Amino acid sequence: MKYVKAMVLVVLLISNRDLYAQDTTKVLFIGNSFTSANNLPKLFEMLAKDAGHNVVIASHMPGGISVGDIRQGNQAHMNNPHVYDLIKGNDWDYVVLQDNQGRFSHPYGQFANPVTQSKVIEGHLMIRDSLVHYNPCAQMIWFGGFGTKDGSALGYASGIEAIEAIYANYNFLNDTAQEVIAPIGPAFLRIISGYPAINLWASDNTHPSLHGSFLTSCVIYTTIFKQSPLLSTYNPGISAVNDTLLKTIGYQTTIDSLNFTGLNTITPSIHQWNDTLVINGYQQCSWYYNNTLYGATNCTAVMNQPGTYSAIVTDSNGCLFRTLEYEYIPTNINIAEHIFEQVSIYPNPTTGEFRLSLDHLNGPYSYTISTTNGEVIKQKDLKDSTIVIDVSD
Repeated sequence: MKYVKAMVLVVLLISNRDLYAQDTTKVLFIGNSFTSANNLPKLFEMLAKDAGHNVVIASHMPGGISVGDIRQGNQAHMNNPHVYDLIKGNDWDYVVLQDNQGRFSHPYGQFANPVTQSKVIEGHLMIRDSLVHYNPCAQMIWFGGFGTKDGSALGYASGIEAIEAIYANYNFLNDTAQEVIAPIGPAFLRIISGYPAINLWASDNTHPSLHGSFLTSCVIYTTIFKQSPLLSTYNPGISAVNDTLLKTIGYQTTIDSLNFTGLNTITPSIHQWNDTLVINGYQQCSWYYNNTLYGATNCTAVMNQPGTYSAIVTDSNGCLFRTLEYEYIPTNINIAEHIFEQVSIYPNPTTGEFRLSLDHLNGPYSYTISTTNGEVIKQKDLKDSTIVIDVSD
């Protein structure tokens, strides 16, 4: 009996890291110690470069500074000339803006208080408007993050309640701002509930630990590049198991939050018609097959063989947008013309169902899903070249 192990399949899927290698993505980080802790911009940069992306990174992250606190004078990001010099100093594709998360911890729709006199919404809009003025194609990414570990400093009974309040107010902000939220808080909640042994906070229970910062970088990576951080082999110095887990949770949370964060508004959809892929509403698309550029044509592409398809599209204003990856698995493969040479999983990662596909079933084969400790969770003989496996339990 031949066995196909699930952990091996992930390695096969992430072996090619050439996606979009000819493009340069420019990202500016504006924040405070929540961004500078563990050098979040560097973590993001290393993730991206190892996955084959050319990136230019800059940052402004002085400790204790907020976006719109009046009492901070011209040190507050919205009033700081240096912030605006940075914005106009390069044609940024994205600006990640991290405010003091306590400003988002008040009851829903409330931001100011007598002490900080913070102009949260006004400050975010001022920085956004400056960015768009110098580069109309640029996108803001709001840092929808987390508070203290136990939530008590923000008036909550737990860190979970604090994160939920913070994230709700980011959604309130986005009702007006109409940009993109990086769902960092929801990713923290998934780790807290499912993997409590992983501590996302540093010893002060306020700032992120290396695990917390790396999870944050995985969310931002997915938000920008619309693909799994598993394409990158970069590891900041944590266990291999936690590295894979944080990359998986960061990706899955971002994809699951697509319609709530505004990311869907800058993510063109790929539709399939028979053997043709179509992206509606655009005239120019650069298509990629298995992460390698294979054509810059109109926004239709013929699928000649199974694999992963994606595109960078150009709108009428000359702005570029990335699609999610589209996995094509044909149902009419002539088995006699294929030899067994590839195993694929889609979607990957997943917390629900995935499809296991073999190029050629010259069996007998079976699949085995096991924990990292070797405990067998599922095992079954394969009778078809493509099956759906449910791992939601």
